[in-house]
Amino acid sequence: MYANTGLQHSGEFTRVDSAKDSNWFIRFMDLANSLPEYGEVRRALAEGLGPLTGKHVLDIGCGTGDDARELAALVGPEGRVTGIDLSEAMVDEARRRSIGSPLPVEFAVGDVRRLGFADESFDRVRVKLVRQHCPDLDDADSEALRVTRKGGRIAIFDYDFDTLAVNHPDRAATRAAVHAFCDNHRHGWNARSLESRFLDLGVAGVSLKPHTVRMSFAFFQASLGEFVNTAVAHGGLDWTREELASWWRPLEEAEKRSRFFASISGFSLSGTR
Repeated sequence: MYANTGLQHSGEFTRVDSAKDSNWFIRFMDLANSLPEYGEVRRALAEGLGPLTGKHVLDIGCGTGDDARELAALVGPEGRVTGIDLSEAMVDEARRRSIGSPLPVEFAVGDVRRLGFADESFDRVRVKLVRQHCPDLDDADSEALRVTRKGGRIAIFDYDFDTLAVNHPDRAATRAAVHAFCDNHRHGWNARSLESRFLDLGVAGVSLKPHTVRMSFAFFQASLGEFVNTAVAHGGLDWTREELASWWRPLEEAEKRSRFFASISGFSLSGTR
């Protein structure tokens, strides 16, 4: 069940513009995209979209626009990439980063549940790390498919947050933290149902690939760590400050000794409308 804590962490991407520090989310995206496994996910999604030269691509949840610019380099001068994001701050940053670029890319504020495009407007549609935050998956998926032309390709990636693995001596506390983090996402389990869901929606040639991201300590701190800190501070986790400090201690020691380990897995899906 989704439990809205109103806190600022990686589970709150639908509220970037109302956050105390919207730049925190921009920094978080840059940190995530710097991980080598994120590059592998981007490549898998691009491959799942099929040939891109000359195609019109919609990137839903474009964030800072870095991925959209990668796609724009692949579609070439005869193609076009349109990136949309729910956040004005993200779209502003995407436009800022694209100033002076010759790439065929444009950005706009948009909601995946109510896309302002005609039916079958795009040859390719990419949806990365968006659905897990969306209030209504049915509307989101219907809209993504509606704007994809018949015979066009769609590619999606989401995490399954209950796969977050942390090497920690306190199993009970760590399980509690992981489950709370998962349930704070509107659809923390949605990635495990991607295949069955899109088969039921009539997508053909569905392919599903697993991806595991090994988390750097910095990425872990900004993900589960930031959630745990704020959840304890605001009563979302029933830990004392001493218990919180005790939970962090072996993780920080492991990082000092180059023994820290955490990972999270997700799935990329591709298919033809």
